[in-house]
Amino acid sequence: MERQSLYERFKLLSWQQQIGNIASTLANISRYADSPAYDELTKLSLREAALAIDWCVPNVPQQFLLDLAMMHRELLAWWQVFPVEPRSLLALHTRHQSDRLLVMAGLMIGVDKDLQSVDVVSEGKRLNGVDVSVVKETAVSV
Repeated sequence: MERQSLYERFKLLSWQQQIGNIASTLANISRYADSPAYDELTKLSLREAALAIDWCVPNVPQQFLLDLAMMHRELLAWWQVFPVEPRSLLALHTRHQSDRLLVMAGLMIGVDKDLQSVDVVSEGKRLNGVDVSVVKETAVSV
């Protein structure tokens, strides 16, 4: 019943607000993915974000559907294998996906136009040498 109530409230939002809510969920995942204490919350949030993408599809402009479909697939893949090491890879990936959604919905203004081509290598150095080649393979331009 809780899911139905959430859906009823979600469908009243504009598509930009729906995308913003998904971006917020992804930002939360990026915040909590590094901590084993939040594993259950992280796993639930991965599923929630995928479910919200399902719900927003009828309202989103067609040019964004492919990106959303790919994000949906990635979220469910993470959900199936979580918890996974290195956790920082999930945190980095969901932070970038959150930013992409905010730009997509027009909720992030003044963003560098090169956001689509995130410098994953320099981010990898920040993550203390974590192999981020997986992120490079999944990065898709908006």
